[in-house]
Amino acid sequence: MDAQKPSFSSGRKWRIGFHVVVATLSAFALVVMANYLAARHSVRVDWSNAGANKLSASTLRVLAGLTNNVKVIVFFDRNEPLFGQVASMIKDYQLHCAKLDVEFIDYRYPGRAEVIRRQYESTSPGDASRVIFDCNGRVRSVMAGELSDFAFTPEKQIRRTGFKGEQLFTSALVSLIAPRKTKAYFLTGHGEHDPQSAQDTDGYSRFAKMLVNNDVELAMLESLINHDVPDDCGLLVIAGPKKRFATEELDRLDRYLMQGGRMFLLFPMYLGGDPLTGLESRLLNWNVQVGLDYVRDQDQSSAASAAELVTSHYGGHAITKPLLRSSLELIVPRSISARPGGVRADAPKATEIIFTGERGYTVHPDGTGTGTIERKGAIPLAVAVEKGGIQGVASDRGATRMVVVGSSVSLANAVMLAGANADFANIAVNWLLSRDVILGDIPPRAIAEYRINVTKEQMRTLRWIFLAGAPGGALMLGGIVWIRRRK
Repeated sequence: MDAQKPSFSSGRKWRIGFHVVVATLSAFALVVMANYLAARHSVRVDWSNAGANKLSASTLRVLAGLTNNVKVIVFFDRNEPLFGQVASMIKDYQLHCAKLDVEFIDYRYPGRAEVIRRQYESTSPGDASRVIFDCNGRVRSVMAGELSDFAFTPEKQIRRTGFKGEQLFTSALVSLIAPRKTKAYFLTGHGEHDPQSAQDTDGYSRFAKMLVNNDVELAMLESLINHDVPDDCGLLVIAGPKKRFATEELDRLDRYLMQGGRMFLLFPMYLGGDPLTGLESRLLNWNVQVGLDYVRDQDQSSAASAAELVTSHYGGHAITKPLLRSSLELIVPRSISARPGGVRADAPKATEIIFTGERGYTVHPDGTGTGTIERKGAIPLAVAVEKGGIQGVASDRGATRMVVVGSSVSLANAVMLAGANADFANIAVNWLLSRDVILGDIPPRAIAEYRINVTKEQMRTLRWIFLAGAPGGALMLGGIVWIRRRK
C-alpha cells in the first residue's frame, strides 16, 4: 500500500498562514481607520418621531458662538431615571460644538468623584446629581431636581411631564459667556442673616455658596439710608430683617422695584412683640400680605417639633413644578398671602406657591403664651410676584420679580439641606434672574409614557412563555444537539 500523502504540502501551509496573517492585519487596520474617522466625523441619527429630540435653533446658535472652552461634568448617578436623557443631550451638544470638553462621573465611586467634590462644593444633601459647566473659572451648576416638570394626572397621581434639559443647559452656557456676572447684594443693618457666617441658624453661607455655583457674584449692601440700590444689582436678598426700615430706605426700595428690580425677601418668625419692619405695608402695594402670626399644621408637623412644618403642597407656578415630588421644611413660618390686585393690566401678579395642608391654622401671639387662632385651612406660606414694565419708566432689568417667604430660618445653614429646601432656593433664584425665559423658545420636551393593557389570561400566557417556554426551548435545543453528537 502506498504511504498516505499529507493533505497539505508545506508550501501550501505557509501560503495559507500568510493569507490568514494578512487578512487579520487588514481587518485590524479597517477597524482602526473606521474608529479614526468616526471620532472626527461622527454622525448621530435621530429616529424619534419627527425629530422631536433635535436641538433647537437657539441652542445651535449659542453653540456656534462659543469661543472659549467649556468643561462639562455630568456628575450623575447612572441609576437616576433622567441619566439617559441627560447623557444623550450632552453628547448632542458636544457633537455640534468642539469647544465642549465632556466628562461623565458616577459620584458613587471614589477617585475622580472625590476631586470633583473638593473642586465644586455642593449645597445639596449628599451627592445630588447635577451637570456642572465651567468656563475659565466661572461655574454654573444645573441640579437634577430642576430638570423635570411634574403635574397631577386625572387620577391625582404625580407624573413627570417635561424634560427641561435643553433649556437649562443652553441657559447655563448663555450666562457663562455673558460679558459680566450677575451681582447679588445682601442687605444688612436690620438684623439680617449673615451670608459670610457658618453658624447654624444665623449663617447663610450655604445659600451664598449656592449663588456662587450659579455664577452669581456676591456683595454686601449696608442699609439704604444714604444711597440707592446699586445699578449693577441683579438680585437683592433681604434675609430675615428684624429691625424697622427708615422711610428713606423703603422709598429707595420701592424705586428699585418699580424699575424692574429682583428681590428675594424672607421674613423671620413672628412670636409677638416684634416691631414691624415697614416692609409689610409696602408689600401691600405689590399685592402681598404678610401675616403677624405663626402657622401650625397638625398633619404636616415634623416628628421632632410642632414648630417645624414639612409640606409638599404647592401652587401652580414655574418655581414649584419641579418640586411636586419633594417636601420643604419650614421653621415657625408666618403666613404670606396674595392680596387681590384688581383688574388693572399693570397690577402686580402675586401667586401663592407654598401651602400647609387643609388642617393648617394661623396663631396670633397675644402675650399669654398660647395666642389666638385666626385662620384655618390651607395657609399660604410663600408668594411669587411678577409685574411687567411700567409705561414711561425706563428699565434695563425687564419685569419686576419678587419671591417672599415666611420663614427665613428655612434657608439658614442648619436647615437648608433639609428636604428640598436647597432645590427650592436654587429654582427660585434662577426664576428671579429670568434664566427660565432667556430662551423662551425652547420648551420642555414632552416625556411620553407607554402603557400596555393585558387581560389576566394574556398575563398568564406571558408568564408561562417567559418562565417555561424560553428555558424549555433552550433545553430542548441542547438535547437535540447532544443526541446528534452521540450518533
